[in-house]
Amino acid sequence: MNEDKIDPLQNNIRAATTIVNTVKSTLGPMGRDKMMVDAAGDTIITNDGATILRELDVGHPGAKMMVDISKTQESLCYDGTTSTVVFSGQLLKESENLFTKGLHPNLVAKGYNRASRMAIEHLDMLATDGGMTPHDIAKTAITGKSLEAAADVVAELCVEAVETAGDADSVKVMSLSGGALQDSYFFNGYVVNKDFVLDTEVGEHPEDLGIAILLLNNGLEPSKEKENVQMQFTDLQGYTAFKEGDKDDLLDRAKRIAALLPNGGIVFVRDGCTDEVVNYLHKQNIAIVRRLPESTMKGLSTTLGINIAQNPDDIEDAAYGRVEKVKHDDINYIFVASDTNQSSQSTLILRGASPSTLDEVARGFDDALGVVSMVMNGGRMVYGGGSTYVSMANHLRNNSASVEGRGQMAINAFADALEVIPATIAENAGHDPLDCLLSLRHAVSEGRIEYGPDVENGGITSMQDLGVVEPLDLVKQAILSATEVTSAILKIDDIIAKRGE
Repeated sequence: MNEDKIDPLQNNIRAATTIVNTVKSTLGPMGRDKMMVDAAGDTIITNDGATILRELDVGHPGAKMMVDISKTQESLCYDGTTSTVVFSGQLLKESENLFTKGLHPNLVAKGYNRASRMAIEHLDMLATDGGMTPHDIAKTAITGKSLEAAADVVAELCVEAVETAGDADSVKVMSLSGGALQDSYFFNGYVVNKDFVLDTEVGEHPEDLGIAILLLNNGLEPSKEKENVQMQFTDLQGYTAFKEGDKDDLLDRAKRIAALLPNGGIVFVRDGCTDEVVNYLHKQNIAIVRRLPESTMKGLSTTLGINIAQNPDDIEDAAYGRVEKVKHDDINYIFVASDTNQSSQSTLILRGASPSTLDEVARGFDDALGVVSMVMNGGRMVYGGGSTYVSMANHLRNNSASVEGRGQMAINAFADALEVIPATIAENAGHDPLDCLLSLRHAVSEGRIEYGPDVENGGITSMQDLGVVEPLDLVKQAILSATEVTSAILKIDDIIAKRGE
């Protein structure tokens, strides 16, 4: 191969390998943590591959491609980012060995793509429920993370949240300092990290539908457009009339709200609200919560099943819900639930000793919620712990001879790369990866496809007995993403600086 042309490829491989080495030690239940520090001295301690890669300052285009596949894996499957990156890195490492044997990068890429299809076909045959439950899926997802100490509690919360909300996207994870992880709980509704401007006796609707609630996008304050407008007045009377006009307009809007809420209620406002309006509505037993993020307004809209009105004239009717003010560590929160027993928006309230600890807990919850959602919404399962990767590798080696020519070598190299997952899991647990692999190959040859590394005692053990499972689609996407990015890197023969705009 032309040495001038291999240099850019080697450059990309080295850059990608650097990314792999950064996260490789975090893989598996015994994976290590990374402490990430920014210029301001703020720290993140995590073993979540997606978080690590997202926070890295990456400049090399080849390295950025590895970061991109982790983002794809996370967005589609919520978990498995580290496995994807580690597997892709091993594919690139194996490709270098093939280059020394005379294989062209294009031939390697073609062989890898064929091997990927063969592996996924076999993977579909490995899918099973095996008596496993979404609870098992959740426990597998949090193994090795800071939530592991309360694995059963966390798993039950994840399953309950997804069962209630329908999917992971309808579950908000909220962290509240204080207490222990075991004190975390599930709330069928939405939690607002704000307090009422003034405490108000909002009362109940006469038909026992709960408290009347309105959502308003624009504020109850003078238009911001007027802030950048220069106006001239010839006398004080003109200025006073102008200001009174604003007040009258705001008062008219407040009266419209009061008419919509004759028995009192709550108005959640996206923007600001003047003190005059707050006081007026307060006298009508109407409470105001103002300056809310867009995400909070959308969450309330989903919870209550009503649209966010642009102004009071657009409001046709109020929603009704159950509202409770809860204090945590001297901070007031507003809990909002639908007037029905079932809300389309749910919240997981996480408790923990410190904000830094809770951040990592929240990341673990997000992963667990995602994979539970995948399974509960029709997804199938496979045994975890790297067991499926060994079985796919065995299948490829047994069938590589059906491929003509040097493509066999690429397929066998793909098989070797697959085994990096169980080998790394064993290595990170302090065990010999080679001994583990040899034992797993023997087990698979005898039909024990559910076996994986025994991280506690060394050797191998049944993932079925341990209840270690993961979504089929997660593993499938990891194979597809890793193969795609590896093939893309292998086909690059030059790095050219493009003209700036």
